[in-house]
Amino acid sequence: MLLGFGPRARAYAAWPTLVLAAGLVAACDKPASGPTPPAASASASAPAPAPIAAPPEPRPGEYDEPRRVLARIQGNLERVADGKEPAPLPAGVEAHPFDALAGAYKAVLAGDPSAADQLAAVAEAAQSKLDALLAAARREGNEGKPKDGDTADYVRRVGAIAKAKAEGPEGTMIRLVATMRLVDAALVLASADDYRNVEYDLFKRSEGYVLRETDRYRDGDWLRLPCRTILGRRALVEAAAKRLEKAAGPVLGCPTPAGRELDFDLMERFAKDPAANVADVLPKKAEPPKEKPAAAEPTVPPEPWDHDTALVFMGEKPDAAEKSLEAAAKKSVVGKLDHALFLHAFRPPSAARDAQIKKLLGEVEKASRAAAKKHDDEFILKDESVGLRAYDGTDASLLGLLRVASSTEAANTSPAFYAIPCAVLVARPKLLEATTPLFGGNRDNFLPRSGCSWGRGFVRGFPDRELAAYTKASVEADGNFYLNHGGTLRFALASALKAQEETMRVNPRALLDRPEPAMAPYETWSYMTPESRVIFGRLSRLAEALEKKLVAHYQTRGLDEKQAKHAAHVGLFEAVWGASCGDAPPPRSLRKLVTGGAPAAEIRAFIQAGEHKDAARLAPFETCAKSTGKDPLVHMAVLNPAALPILWEISVDPGKESELDLVVDPNAPNDFGKTPLMAAAQQDRVEAARLLLQRGAAVDRTTFQPNDPRLASDARTALMYAAARGSLPMIRLLLDAGADKYAADTKGRRALHYLLGQGPVPANRVLSPVELAEATKLLF
Repeated sequence: MLLGFGPRARAYAAWPTLVLAAGLVAACDKPASGPTPPAASASASAPAPAPIAAPPEPRPGEYDEPRRVLARIQGNLERVADGKEPAPLPAGVEAHPFDALAGAYKAVLAGDPSAADQLAAVAEAAQSKLDALLAAARREGNEGKPKDGDTADYVRRVGAIAKAKAEGPEGTMIRLVATMRLVDAALVLASADDYRNVEYDLFKRSEGYVLRETDRYRDGDWLRLPCRTILGRRALVEAAAKRLEKAAGPVLGCPTPAGRELDFDLMERFAKDPAANVADVLPKKAEPPKEKPAAAEPTVPPEPWDHDTALVFMGEKPDAAEKSLEAAAKKSVVGKLDHALFLHAFRPPSAARDAQIKKLLGEVEKASRAAAKKHDDEFILKDESVGLRAYDGTDASLLGLLRVASSTEAANTSPAFYAIPCAVLVARPKLLEATTPLFGGNRDNFLPRSGCSWGRGFVRGFPDRELAAYTKASVEADGNFYLNHGGTLRFALASALKAQEETMRVNPRALLDRPEPAMAPYETWSYMTPESRVIFGRLSRLAEALEKKLVAHYQTRGLDEKQAKHAAHVGLFEAVWGASCGDAPPPRSLRKLVTGGAPAAEIRAFIQAGEHKDAARLAPFETCAKSTGKDPLVHMAVLNPAALPILWEISVDPGKESELDLVVDPNAPNDFGKTPLMAAAQQDRVEAARLLLQRGAAVDRTTFQPNDPRLASDARTALMYAAARGSLPMIRLLLDAGADKYAADTKGRRALHYLLGQGPVPANRVLSPVELAEATKLLF
């Protein structure tokens, strides 16, 4: 197996990986952990097993954090709509003023004359909060008078409607929706710093101040009237939506495809018979990308060649390429630079050759200086790191001018950069240095790039298709690091990563100087969470296919089998972010046995031998966890349910559980509040869920991440995870255990929405159409 352990004990980590392996945070939805604590002791033979879990205590801020208040209000609206009472708050927790919206909604449904006064009280509280938030935002943004369409305009418009005298059922419904819109607006604005509210669009519920994708956590945060509201009240709800115009938002919580949030015909049909209308509310299925057969590599065409053909095949037939390159050099700066590089790479050194190159490069430099002056970029010419100098026949003497010609736009082959012909890079791999970052920011976007990836040639026989599949899939593991990394440093990091990928193509021998990792890509990371283990399985298959083809290809490039395997394995780590995540995992550990599906007897023997007491062997996991976080061991055991009873037999000195990675409480949360039961539901491990419930797992615990990076859809429950990816037995198990089907997340979405693809993940793909209809009926 090509992804087995290599000959070295330590894993290799490329520079971008070491600097910002924290990009894996987004993949795990958690912040970094602290340093490794000192060793502790535990006993596998103590007489008393772990006690049945006690109900978890409320977490600080759990009931007053604004977005969680929104989730609670939505859940209570749903309960009231179905004839139930709002969920009681724990003892000692005070109700939020906005919680009264559920009572006002109940009064509206009942036609209670007190509904108007109740709505007025809630609207007044929301208006007061909004006024304070707007004042703070204005101070932060130094804004003047409100403008049409801004946050203040929203509050003014909706506030006026909420204050208007209610006339009859229609007027009351309008005031209800307007009050709801004041409440959710106040909660949304209160959930962020004042400066972020300056540009937040309340009408669209979209963030205006964005450095990274995780900054968009408030996008789409709405309260919605329960879907049942439409039954017998359709005209009233439509009138309210019409009256609020663009401030109405999605008035009802009925599942609908995108763009049909105000399709009242569809919503009414669904409310009357959810199971019969599932197909109509599911998001439109995206057409799966058609698997195109690998295109045959182009063969060398007959002569004469045009300029583009000459660029592609100059390495295979230099004589056939020269005439077109000479002609192109007479027409453009790009042509001059292409021709100079061709001569440097494919013509033997001579005084005549060097003179011709110097003449061409002199014209390129002249054009670059003019472009720098035009664009006010003359600092590029003087920057010592750019390295502009006279040509002396060496590769190094070309680097500076390549950077200058590209950065000043004097010789761009694309809008932002010059792509060095691929054949030139294969012949002169030293020139790839011109593509590496210099500035640590956006300016690195304008440096040259490799033509091997930008349509100016190819490396014959290189497995581009397999490499693209592997790097694309790695985004799941790195947590979309590029998009979630704030600031312009990400451009430099992306440039460095791309240069490493190009090294795999044009200079595999350079990879032999780097230590070979003693593990598979993302292997250590795969032991951090159950989900990372699942992702690792998918990535491993792609990595194995790529590695096999790289080994074969590198042997055609002059590397022997041992060298080819070394270069290929190193390349798997070079091409992606965070693949090492510290050292290789320990050969044996309890976490590794549990996660890997070891039999119960082997796990028990490991514990009885006392090997689980060796904290030092856990160091690689702790190193990785500093960047990615690490779920408690009991989370990993949901992948191997037979391990759970054994783990619960272990007795650990109080306070030493984390130090020895022996956190096995059935309610033990990870860093963002996800519980073992949620993990079991997400992975559809029904037996694990059953064991956890028997041991005292809280069925309605919710995720909770009040600090950055926020979860876009927080307050998730195990039932939501099950609805998204679980089987019907899993959904039934949780409902039978008392799971709250009315509970909503911080975007106002219930388990029903997760089931039907209206949450943060696609619709449930496990269930058959019949099962999906049954689950819809159960969760409605």
